[in-house]
Amino acid sequence: MRIAVDGRPLRHPFSGIGVYTREILARIADDHDLFIYLDRRPAQPSDLKGTFRSGPSRRLNGFVTANVAFAHWARHDRVDVYFSPRHHLPLTLRHTPAVVTIHDMVWRVAPETMHPLNRLLDTALMPLALARADRVIAVSADTATRIAEYCGRRDVTTINNAPREASHVVPFTHPRPYFLFVGTKEPRKNLRGVVEGFRRASATGLDHGLVLVGPAGWGEPGLRGVEAVNPADERIVDLGPISDERLTGVYQSSTALVLASFYEGFGIPLVEAMHHGKPVITSGTGAMAQVAGDAGILVDPDNPASIARAFLKLAKDREAHRRLAANARRRSRAFSWDRAAQTTIDVLDEATNRP
Repeated sequence: MRIAVDGRPLRHPFSGIGVYTREILARIADDHDLFIYLDRRPAQPSDLKGTFRSGPSRRLNGFVTANVAFAHWARHDRVDVYFSPRHHLPLTLRHTPAVVTIHDMVWRVAPETMHPLNRLLDTALMPLALARADRVIAVSADTATRIAEYCGRRDVTTINNAPREASHVVPFTHPRPYFLFVGTKEPRKNLRGVVEGFRRASATGLDHGLVLVGPAGWGEPGLRGVEAVNPADERIVDLGPISDERLTGVYQSSTALVLASFYEGFGIPLVEAMHHGKPVITSGTGAMAQVAGDAGILVDPDNPASIARAFLKLAKDREAHRRLAANARRRSRAFSWDRAAQTTIDVLDEATNRP
């Protein structure tokens, strides 16, 4: 197939949507002709195989480029199908079959945790994309349920995310055993609640550290935005964004992952931790509970005491940790990028044969 792709997520390689886009495209590029569209020139060239097209470097033109130029390029390239891995479709895309992937419904479930501009765009454009798309992909059963009202009578195909696998490992050491947080540091991720739970657990005997991985987002720039802890506290290390190879080493040496977000459409760090045989501490609602299954401890993200109890349980109860780690290894086998890519191709092919 000749596939046009909204390649904008590739400019954000540490975000969940960026990981999803890269992993899917890397697996279909050898067998299909990809035409990858960007609203502006990338800071670094991608190593993906395909034809890249980009708009002007001035950011203010990005909206026009994505909604007008992308559709024009798709017609020019005579593609069989347009694939958007990021919630939106070009407003001027008319006759080309289209598939859109929906990762979450933050604008409906937790709008207060979004940057105002992103909230406005998703509120306006996501329902239009769902109405226009010939086929729809959701990354979790929870997300599929939440978007059903916008999809009419069309089926939604659920295709789960999966863990990244690095080609080699960069070992990581910490002065003490540690829990791990992976994600963009923004309000939805509840980093304040995680740190407050860690502080409370430490006050009652927790001997672990806490390692943070991921870029700063809006509204919460790392530890400087967390009043609950002294940034100079040696127990807490903020590594920022790191390579997949180094992240693998950080996962392997951790005690467990903590992802107590207020809302996630999936939660890729959960399956990555499980892939390395690590239990997870995560919120007991929606997609996070679905993904974690029996491989972790579910907590109330609004209650730091609940998070503190989970820290203490995994640090002090060796039998519980062993059992959950075994469950994590078993459960991780249900998530595969190879299967996700093949099912995505099946959906794209179905779109080209729409009635």
